[in-house]
Amino acid sequence: MVIVKASESSEAGKMPDEKLLTDMGNFNEELVEAGIMKAGEGLKPSSQGVRVHFQGSDRTVTDGPFAETKELIAGYWIWEVSSMSEAIDWVRRCPNPMMEDSDIEIRPIFEMADFGDEMTPELRKQEAAIERKTQDDAEADVRRMVHQWNTALEARDYDGLVANYTETSVLYGGIPPYQTVGAQNIRKLWEGCLPHFPEFKSVHQNLTFEVGDDVAFLHGLHQFQTSPADHPAGQSWMRVTTCFRKMHGQWKVLHEHVSLPFNPMTNEAWKIKDPAVLDEPSYGADACT
Repeated sequence: MVIVKASESSEAGKMPDEKLLTDMGNFNEELVEAGIMKAGEGLKPSSQGVRVHFQGSDRTVTDGPFAETKELIAGYWIWEVSSMSEAIDWVRRCPNPMMEDSDIEIRPIFEMADFGDEMTPELRKQEAAIERKTQDDAEADVRRMVHQWNTALEARDYDGLVANYTETSVLYGGIPPYQTVGAQNIRKLWEGCLPHFPEFKSVHQNLTFEVGDDVAFLHGLHQFQTSPADHPAGQSWMRVTTCFRKMHGQWKVLHEHVSLPFNPMTNEAWKIKDPAVLDEPSYGADACT
């Protein structure tokens, strides 16, 4: 990680002139062409930031600005190089990122091998999955939409719930009617039922994403984890499939399907109590008794 330290000008919010922007743009282009630059961003002054202090289970939020300018960060790159000396060579070629004297700090990033035996095979697998997800920008966009939908559901924010639907979006919902078309009608569906729900957490499990250039799909399970726990709305996981299409540069929900399996011998819903258990009813002679 190559860290650009803050200066008086950056903390004052003074924007770089055209020459510096051009020079830095050309330098970034060199980094990309060399296959070195993985990420890089400039940060706004600390006056627009906050700090969160941790003390046991307490969290205290303090608004910026922060006094110790020389210890603050104004921007960063993530580079993949073979050695510290190679990173130093590249930094020496960097234009001065500030209007006055400035400093750039270089820090190695931990890799899994640095943690030795503490990084178990299970943790390595988890870390690899996280890395894959973060490197796929399109999948990250869709995951953010799911997170925003969860947040809106828990807040009973009806506008937020349908923010990514269109007037042609189709919902095959878990509650009647079996089909609802259009963002406003889907909003009315939530308005009709959510006021009667107890407090709950919106939880997904086993979500799988397939994301292309302009079409994406997810499937998995969803549950209302209610308080009290024995409320009927929280007694089963539900199957969810959502289809997205990129429209005018934005992902939108094209179709969504929410359902429970049913026992065809009794025509009753088959509750999914434990996602890890693929249980099924008996279809024997006594199945209907």
